Amino acid sequence: MDDDSASTGPTIRPHPSRDGVRAVDPIQETQFALLTPESVAPAPCDTDRFYFPADTAATLRTDRVETAYPSGAWIREDDGTLVAEVTDRETVSVPAGTYSVELSATQIKMQLAVEGALTVALTDDRTRIETDGGSIHVAARSVHERPAATVTTTDDPGDVMAALSTLGSALKTTACERSFPTLRGHPPLVERGSELSIPDHVESPDTGVTIEVPRSFEYLYPVAPLAYYLGATVESARSPAIVTDGWEYPLNAAGDVERTAERVLKQVFLLDCVTRTEGYYQVDLAERRAVESAVDLDFAALYDRPLAAQLEAYLDVPYEAVADVVPQWKLTADVRPTVEHVSALPFLANELAVVRCPSPAMRAGDGVPANDRVESFFRDDPTALTRSARGPTTRAQSSSAAERSIVRPEAADSIEQAYVGEGIPVDASKMTTDAYYRRLEYEPSGEPQIRVVVVCNDAEMTDENVVSEIYGTREWFEFDIVVEEQLTRDELRETLAADADLLHYIGHVDDEGIRCPDGYLDATDLETVGVSAFLLNACDSYDQGRALIDAGAMGGIATMADIINEAATSVGRTAAKLLNQGFSLAATVELIKEYEQIGHHYLVIGDGSTSIVENQSGTPHKMVIEPSDQQEYDISLFGYPTLNTPMGSIFSPQIDGVNDFCLNSGEMGNYTITEEKLLDFIHKQELPLDRGGSLEWSSELSEF
Repeated sequence: MDDDSASTGPTIRPHPSRDGVRAVDPIQETQFALLTPESVAPAPCDTDRFYFPADTAATLRTDRVETAYPSGAWIREDDGTLVAEVTDRETVSVPAGTYSVELSATQIKMQLAVEGALTVALTDDRTRIETDGGSIHVAARSVHERPAATVTTTDDPGDVMAALSTLGSALKTTACERSFPTLRGHPPLVERGSELSIPDHVESPDTGVTIEVPRSFEYLYPVAPLAYYLGATVESARSPAIVTDGWEYPLNAAGDVERTAERVLKQVFLLDCVTRTEGYYQVDLAERRAVESAVDLDFAALYDRPLAAQLEAYLDVPYEAVADVVPQWKLTADVRPTVEHVSALPFLANELAVVRCPSPAMRAGDGVPANDRVESFFRDDPTALTRSARGPTTRAQSSSAAERSIVRPEAADSIEQAYVGEGIPVDASKMTTDAYYRRLEYEPSGEPQIRVVVVCNDAEMTDENVVSEIYGTREWFEFDIVVEEQLTRDELRETLAADADLLHYIGHVDDEGIRCPDGYLDATDLETVGVSAFLLNACDSYDQGRALIDAGAMGGIATMADIINEAATSVGRTAAKLLNQGFSLAATVELIKEYEQIGHHYLVIGDGSTSIVENQSGTPHKMVIEPSDQQEYDISLFGYPTLNTPMGSIFSPQIDGVNDFCLNSGEMGNYTITEEKLLDFIHKQELPLDRGGSLEWSSELSEF
């Protein structure tokens, strides 16, 4: 089946190498296979026959389909009534009827419709769906969301308030289910102009919630994600507060607006995730069990109440009562509170980021801890980040003195940190709004292959060429791996201009640019590049990486200092393995910092949420393993949300005897299991493992 009606949406076609079909989302570059006993020719069918919305659908003339790896499933009657939930190693059979089967932990939202008796079996390595109805209808939906409108604001704080009041128009529901990422939608874009302009079709939801703050950007920016999630209007007032009809909550209860807005967002989000278990997905959520033991809330009664009433009940609970249950947040962003950065707010709100406004005096070196390797490096060698500056260029951002300054955002307890403003951040991603816009402008090629180009321009670093064998070691994903060595300036220019999902560069970067056998290619001279993401594994590669972002790349990893070949090779291999398992650029760098000797010399430039492939389990995760008593092991799972599995997604580990569901960010569960169960779990997919503070990989272990 070739669905030309939605050329940029998902397609369902015969699998190129197996009996079955493959759903492909060209925008998110994700794939999902359904295998059949014999070859099938998918025929188009109406998406209206499915319970949940779908982008494309096909009918398969077969009585059985299987997934390529285990996935939980929900069985519903055609009116949405939940019949059964299929979890670890279960088989569920239901009598003849009309059913909807929704698969969990898939890279594309997949659902099936059957008429007849139905059996769903989840085994160690797959999920099998059988029916006696003679056919199975399959539907796919992309999780990619684009903003539905652009709002224009002047530089006046009052107009910015009006613009931020429209962010909640993207919510697909004001019920607690908006904590599901697929029911939130991307907020409208906000751009600067000569007058305030809000399109007629942009209608903010009537939630009855208002956020009142003083007319100053340092108050406005931190409440933007909260205004989005609450569907709230933002208005001017001397004292910051959240206001509903007859109720008020001070927005300085935690000491200041930044901290209070952060706490409110986290608390409301958590309690929404708990309350929603009374609705479509009545799963045994680990966070619900923890919250119920700490608070006195009637979640069944709360489920049917309007947002404003839920908000009042939630915030009547002290934050300290639920603080230990709040999932580790994905992103904290420090945004300079100037109007130039207002366009970043919709993107940060979309990720439910915690937004802070740093003081103008923030610079690295002020109160630097002696044991901080990176800041000690900057303190001892203040020219470290300026010695590769090449004087005036056509890109004012890259050459200005302010852009070359070093800044150190305050440490946050989130998984990732980003910085928006002039200067090069320490221990945070350098986020650019242009890179976020590029995510929206991305046009899929229509090819299902994921193209990775490995370039090695240094004969002494050929050991890192093994990364070409790491990329593409994912079953059920098509890769096109290209390995190039000793590229000349013209050849490297052509390589950068060609479309590629990832460029992994191994070599040297000097004052003059990227070193080639016949001289240097200066990326600041490039007008455009076709590479979406990159890793410049070379000394002092920040300038060249920033130039690639300016020329059209979405995001990349670069270095801030000189690096030793052997250590850089280790980083390159670790980064390749993480990217190949679906970790985003930002999550990859965070793990590199944690486990690699020179990890703190690396940073992300551009869109840190960029990833090249999706994780088999949905949310990329690592496992920490500690020996226990009686030949058992204590394990902890840590999740790293992505654009395809944002915060609010559900994760269920496929561990024999474990039927838990949990939220997918940060620590996702602690278990004590036997060696047999541990080995069985870690060999279901390639998984990063922490043993004694060192990073290992599950494919390398056969015993403990």
